[in-house]
Amino acid sequence: MITDTAPPPQFTHAQIRTIMLGVALAMFLATLDQTIIATALPAVAQDLGGWDEMAWVVTAYLIASTVTTPIYGRLSDLYGRRPVLLVCVCIFVAGSILAALSQSMPWLIAARVVQGLGGGGLRSVAIAVVSDILPPRERGKYQGYLSVTFATANVVGPVLGGVLSDSLSWHYIFWINLPLGALAFGMTWHQLRRLPLPKGKPVIDWLGAALILASTTPLLLGISAVQRTGSWTSPDSLAGFGIGIGFLVALILWEQRAPEPMLPIRLFANSVFALGSLVTLLTSIVMLALILIIPLHYQLLLGLPPGEAGVRLIAMTVGTVAGSFVAGQIITITGRTRIFPIAGCAMATLACALLAMLGLGHSLPVDLGLTLLLGLSFGGQMSPMTVALQNALDPRDAGIGLSCMMFFRLMGGAFGTAALIALLVGRLGDAGFGNGLALFQPHLRASMPPDQVRGMAAALAAAFAHVYWVSAGIMATATLAAFAIREIPLRAK
Repeated sequence: MITDTAPPPQFTHAQIRTIMLGVALAMFLATLDQTIIATALPAVAQDLGGWDEMAWVVTAYLIASTVTTPIYGRLSDLYGRRPVLLVCVCIFVAGSILAALSQSMPWLIAARVVQGLGGGGLRSVAIAVVSDILPPRERGKYQGYLSVTFATANVVGPVLGGVLSDSLSWHYIFWINLPLGALAFGMTWHQLRRLPLPKGKPVIDWLGAALILASTTPLLLGISAVQRTGSWTSPDSLAGFGIGIGFLVALILWEQRAPEPMLPIRLFANSVFALGSLVTLLTSIVMLALILIIPLHYQLLLGLPPGEAGVRLIAMTVGTVAGSFVAGQIITITGRTRIFPIAGCAMATLACALLAMLGLGHSLPVDLGLTLLLGLSFGGQMSPMTVALQNALDPRDAGIGLSCMMFFRLMGGAFGTAALIALLVGRLGDAGFGNGLALFQPHLRASMPPDQVRGMAAALAAAFAHVYWVSAGIMATATLAAFAIREIPLRAK
């Protein structure tokens, strides 16, 4: 049984910067591989065949990396951050090699599962390392750097995947992970040696780990089925949700009695953790869904090519990076975190409402201003929420607590993307366009009568407005939850 850890060593600013570089690189690798494949999928499918299995190349990594996130967090509490992070880097690089050598679509999908098994730990343990090397008062600016890394990888991924696929080969989107992974391994091996290891013999809650996998995997498969079919009531969706919820109930019942639970239910008795997790979940539902929906709005309603639509999203990325960086610096100076999720959620509510009322495409400055406001609102609360949760948790639960936060962020993104896109398609169906978004492709509109095109455009604009109003409602709920979070002074040690 784990008893305690030795007092953490003191690190110099130079050592902290080196550690943070390695940690940020690990997080960048895991996040990048969730999005880098997107623009290379057509080339992959053409080379390997199996167009009908193409979506599983993305889904396999998403599921494997998400369901293992809380497990790795708990293992790092039991065995220490460094050994777990090193194992995760090795698994991730091994999966990348298998993916680069793929000769068939099933081979690539299996390799993506291996990549995801490593990627889940890269993200969760990387965040927990910050709690080991810095007191809460100093964590804000460094968590800001990790939030910047997370946001940058989400946006750079599709661009880099397209460039490598076009100029070299899709295989290189996986080969590029080898030098980056080796660098992350070297930095972790050298710089984290001074971190103390937990004392005593760890007790692993294997049944809890199995129930986490058994509950979250069907839920993610159900969400994937919603994205694929556009229906929440399809047999695949209902089966996934039903099985997942059943195992979730079993997980909660077991973890309440387990001697060393893999997912300590006591965490949710901490109001800061419970409310912070809710705010994280709701914010992620909207943020990651709008990252996909806003470019879709530009392409389908305005007829912009994918490249130009992606460029217009840069304002949102810049806002996310700037908001996270500035918030982190202010936290370090003031020691206050509560105001940021309140202000961020309120700003996001306003931005979504303005999108619903004004739409996109009337004016480039207005479009950039609205998306910049969205980015600032999301970025300004990511690192403060992470710091607040770290500060509120017992040090022995730092790894699993932060992994749960990352888990809620990933689950929120997956659920929100499926839910809001399904809502968009459903509104089009209610307006008489039963074939959904396929009708709105530019090459099909060119052959239609002008009156029909205007009717379709009006229906599409109304459908997007409805999605933005729903997003505003979700963020308003997050604002209320953020108001209920109490301020706990940040520890200086």
